[in-house]
Amino acid sequence: MTQQTIRTYISDQEILNRADKSGNPVQEEVLLAMEAGEIPLRYQRNNHALSLTDQISLARSAVLLVGCGGLGGNLCEYLVRMGVGKIVACDPDVFDESNCNRQILATSETLGEPKALAAKQRALAINPLVEVVAVEDFVRVDLLDSVQAVADCLGGADYRQELLEMSRSAGLPMVSAGIAGWHALVCTTWPGESGIGEFMGKSTSSAEVEQGVLAPVASFAASMQAGELVRIMTGASPALRGSLLMTDISRMRFSTVELNSL
Repeated sequence: MTQQTIRTYISDQEILNRADKSGNPVQEEVLLAMEAGEIPLRYQRNNHALSLTDQISLARSAVLLVGCGGLGGNLCEYLVRMGVGKIVACDPDVFDESNCNRQILATSETLGEPKALAAKQRALAINPLVEVVAVEDFVRVDLLDSVQAVADCLGGADYRQELLEMSRSAGLPMVSAGIAGWHALVCTTWPGESGIGEFMGKSTSSAEVEQGVLAPVASFAASMQAGELVRIMTGASPALRGSLLMTDISRMRFSTVELNSL
C-alpha cells in the first residue's frame, strides 16, 4: 500500500453540492475528488492506516452482502464507514423480536421491516457518499455480475455451499463467518479453494439454536470479515485465505487451521 500526499479534506456537503450541480452520481464525484487529492473529511482517521490509493480502491469497489442479520448488519456498518463504494445487501427476511439481542439493525422501530431495506436506510444515515442496494430476496446469480467480492453472512450451514459454488463460478473471492454461542468461525475462500461450507457440512441441526447467538460474537466475526474484505479491495493479501479462524470469545482462545487439510 503506497502512501500519497493528501492535499486537503472535503466535506460531504461539498461533494453532494458538486453532484447536484454536475448531475453526476455522488459516488462519481467522490472518485473525482479523491483522484484530485481531496479526501472526504469522514475518512480522515482512515489516513495512514490506508493510503489515498487504498481509499480510492475502496470507493471503486462493490461487495455482495448475503444476509443482513447479526453478521451482515454489523459488516454492512463497517464497510459503509470504511468507504466501500457499493454494497448489494441481499436478504428476504424481516426483523422480529428474537433478532434484537445481537442484530444491530433490529430495533423497536424496524420490527417487521425487511432486513435488506433496513441496511440501506442505516447506510444512508451513516454515509451519503456510498450506495447500498437493497435486495429483498434470496441471492441470485446476476447479483454477482457487478461486484468484486462476496460476503457470506448466512446463519447456520444451509445454503453456504450453494453460495460458495456461485462465487466460484463467478470467479469471486468470498469471506465467510459463522457464529454460535461464544464461538465464531471466519475464513476467506478463493475460487477453487475449500470454504466454510465444507467444514460446517449439511447438518440440519443448527448450532445457533442449540447454543444461542450473542452480540459481541456477531460483532467480532463481522469485524474480521470487514478486515479481510478491505484487504481484498485494496489489493493486499487476505490473512485468512485458505485458513479457518476458530475462536472462543468466552476464553479468548484463537486458532487457525488450513481448510485444504481438513
